[in-house]
Amino acid sequence: MYFTVPSELSRRVEARLGELVDEETKRKFGELNIVTDVSEMATGAIRIRFQPLSAYSPIAVDIGRGIRTAALSVDGVLTVTVECSGHMMDELVNKLVNQD
Repeated sequence: MYFTVPSELSRRVEARLGELVDEETKRKFGELNIVTDVSEMATGAIRIRFQPLSAYSPIAVDIGRGIRTAALSVDGVLTVTVECSGHMMDELVNKLVNQD
């Protein structure tokens, strides 16, 4: 197993995402650990993994879209891919969140 050092850009994206507020609980994502990974895959290309609070969350797509929008608002981010895990419809959520 190996660990990578987070880039300065991925740290700024993670900080921005930590400030987002979950609609259901009214708590910040940073408190809830919804975002499980933020990685810079190439210069300006960010991959974000998240896990909704419930495997049956009816707002998983909305959460993913909010994450993507917030990440794209960070200066230096060129592209964002969001990956949902832990939801009963991960594949559909990912497709809907990442379509342009």
